[in-house]
Amino acid sequence: MCQVECADGVKKIEEIAGVDGVDCIQMGPLDLSASLGYLWDPGNKKVREMMNVAEKGVLKRVPGDGGAYLSGFAMPFDGPEKLKSRGYHMVSGAVDIGMFRSAAVEDVKKFKMSLVDGDDDEKDCKDGEEKYWSE
Repeated sequence: MCQVECADGVKKIEEIAGVDGVDCIQMGPLDLSASLGYLWDPGNKKVREMMNVAEKGVLKRVPGDGGAYLSGFAMPFDGPEKLKSRGYHMVSGAVDIGMFRSAAVEDVKKFKMSLVDGDDDEKDCKDGEEKYWSE
């Protein structure tokens, strides 16, 4: 499985999809947007146009017969139904960076709330047992 995340990769996507042993091409819209100069804007018209070029390039060949499957990430503006209608074989419902960001934001909220509530480490320790800060 190869992930295509830049304009150079899109330009050579038919070659990449035809490599023996490459079973799937995973499109990376967030990284593609960054590589095109539109950081955090995968819905940008130029990024979407580049994604369409890539999708068509992968789908020119039949998977299992010299071609690769097409895989991608569902986005708020580009849901799984839309990806499926464009020929995607596999759709991921979560994006790693989004999950990391959500976890970090939640951790900061908990930390701030503990300061507001007057929570401190000593309340969480029982019988001299130390707790990790993340618990």
